[in-house]
Amino acid sequence: MTIAERLNLSRGLLSNYEQGRRAPDYETLILIANFFEVSIDYLLGVTDIKKRFFNNDEERNYRKLARDISGLSLQSISELEQYIGLLKMRDRINEKKDAKSSVLRGKE
Repeated sequence: MTIAERLNLSRGLLSNYEQGRRAPDYETLILIANFFEVSIDYLLGVTDIKKRFFNNDEERNYRKLARDISGLSLQSISELEQYIGLLKMRDRINEKKDAKSSVLRGKE
């Protein structure tokens, strides 16, 4: 399947975008940016930083998390921040264990 087909665009229209003969509308810019997982600023030449802060799956997860958090009391938010700190600590410990494990496996 071609990029044009995946984006539901005609090949001619996509070619016009690529050659600078036409400019995509906002919806199409969003489609292209999501497809390539780049920012719209990158597509427009505003920045040379290609990668977005989050990929599509991460962005969906963070948006869901933000919806889940909205409306929590200040105490609950504080407790959630503490729990996040514990999760980060656990992840760092697990990363160190994994790194040590792979070094040990390399010596066998």
